[in-house]
Amino acid sequence: MSVTNPTQLVEEFKKSGEFDRLRRELLKDFRQSEGMAAFLARVEDIAKQKLASDPKLQYMPEATATREIMQELERYPIVERAVSDAPALSDPTFVSGVKRSVQKILKDDRQGAGQGSANGNSRAATRKPDGAANDSDGESSAESMDLEDDDDSD
Repeated sequence: MSVTNPTQLVEEFKKSGEFDRLRRELLKDFRQSEGMAAFLARVEDIAKQKLASDPKLQYMPEATATREIMQELERYPIVERAVSDAPALSDPTFVSGVKRSVQKILKDDRQGAGQGSANGNSRAATRKPDGAANDSDGESSAESMDLEDDDDSD
């Protein structure tokens, strides 16, 4: 598959296994961080408040009580706060690692496209779904997504 738009890049990123690796790494880091304790404490506080405000929940079937508590938890941005507080997401090493992975996918895609063309020209025009020509003489996917390697950015 030739990567011609961000959606395709995301699909290739997931297919490469890098997405799952990063997801596991981030979850492991979060579980070992101070943020996990704060997150769990906040979840516990919200659940206790819900049970205190609605004492009949303790007499309801477990599935019903769980559903009610989950709905209450969803009213608060606790997950969003935990994500925004995650230090790994703003760590330059993490960000540059993701950038390198994406660049590798794009490079491999370009090399694969170059080997598959009959005339050896990897910059052949393609057609968009609406039938319009998509001449690839413009910015490459990496350039348009600001993924080119800049010596001064590292």
